[in-house]
Formats: sequence, structure tokens, C-alpha cells
Amino acid sequence: MNTHRISFLESLAQHSASLKIVFLNHSGAPANLVADISSIDIIADKKATAGFISFCESHSLVSEIRITPEFRRTEIIIKFTDSTELRFMLLRDMIRKAFSCMHFDEVRRDAFTNEHGMQVASNSHHFEYLFLLCQFAQISMPDRYRNYFAGFDFETRTTIFRYIQPRYDLVINTLDELYQPKGSTQLKMMVGLRRDKMNSLLRMFLRVVEYGIFRFISNFTKKVIVKTHKPGNISTGTTPIKNRNTAGQAVL
Repeated sequence: MNTHRISFLESLAQHSASLKIVFLNHSGAPANLVADISSIDIIADKKATAGFISFCESHSLVSEIRITPEFRRTEIIIKFTDSTELRFMLLRDMIRKAFSCMHFDEVRRDAFTNEHGMQVASNSHHFEYLFLLCQFAQISMPDRYRNYFAGFDFETRTTIFRYIQPRYDLVINTLDELYQPKGSTQLKMMVGLRRDKMNSLLRMFLRVVEYGIFRFISNFTKKVIVKTHKPGNISTGTTPIKNRNTAGQAVL
């Protein structure tokens, strides 16, 4: 039942550079993204998001696209002709507890195409994203990522360590110490984020205001855009948004 999903992901991976999207939570080959993860997280600005949707619309294996605008991100659920689905989260920013957690412009700048043809975040940014995601959600880093990072050579792991340790002023000896959520680690992490000028009190306040306005407006425009793919035709409709509460996906 994974054939269509894997074929789509392999095709998407090959086009990721031209679409200007960056995969954030991969663990190797595109097929690994079919594993038990809540969403496939991708950096995509508004233009890249539109390109991603166009790519999905033109793909022969796609039967339906459900698009849900969220605060500084867009959820897209793709249904395939074999009735399987994939959930994508296209991020314009990573917001947690009013913090803007990563400089996505730097992530795009340092992204590279891996051996599987996927445009992915650098190893340091990849680890940082998963570290932040798990710490804020207070969950252990899944084994698939531990095994993936364990496969890195000493030099690569050292590069990641030298990036992550001073950024958050962490008292650690190895990266493995960051796999389990700890209150002290989360505190250090938030102090490190707070030092960043993009998280000044004014910017955080404006971010909260922007989020409040977004939520207020969304109360009157709670729609999911549904695009149904038929041979030679794309039909578009809207349906009400259903409330979801996905672990680790809280924004503010």
C-alpha cells in the first residue's frame, strides 16, 4: 500500500531543488518518510508553496489535495489514487511559545541536495530542528533519527556539536544527551532563543498580536480548500476546518 506514496515522494525529492523546498525531518531515502510520522515538514515560502501545490495537481497518482492555511505554515494532505494519504506541513517559520526558533533564510542558504536527490537542511540545521521539535513537545527523539545521526562520522557529529552547543549554551559532552527531553535543557534552549535578536520582546509581542489577529480572522474563514484531481480536470471546493490537536504542533 506504500507504492504510490513512495513513487510520489521520490518524484518530489527529484524536483525539490527546482521547487525551492527544503526537507526538515527526513531520515535518509524518500521512502523513509512513509514511516510513522505525523507530517513531512518542509520549508516553503508562499511562492514555493504555490509551486508545491501545482506539482501535486499535475501528478498522475494524486486524486485529492486538501489545503489548510495555518499561522505561518500550510497543512497539505494529499490523497492518492490507491486511497493512501500523506500529510505535509509547509513552514514559513517555526514558532513555539512566541519564539521564532530558526533562521529559515540561513537554512535555505546552507541546504544541499543529498545522495537521494532531496534538497535537505544541512546536518546542523537538521539536528537543530528535530532537537527543538522534540524538546518543545517534551518527547524523546525517535529511534529512526537517533540511528540516522549515529551513522554520521566523527567529523560530522563534531560539526553539529560545535554548532548546537554554543548556540544554546548547553552543558553536554555528546549529542546523545539531547535525545531525551529535560526541563533544564528546555530552559537553556529558551534562554538561547531569547538571546537572538529575532526574539526581542517587541518582536515576540508583535508575533503574539499577529497570531491573535490570524485566529480572529480564521474564525470567520475556517475553510479547507479541496482540489479534486481528475484526468484533464482539477475541481476546487471548500469544507469547514475540523479542530486538530497534534502533539508537538502547538504554535503559541
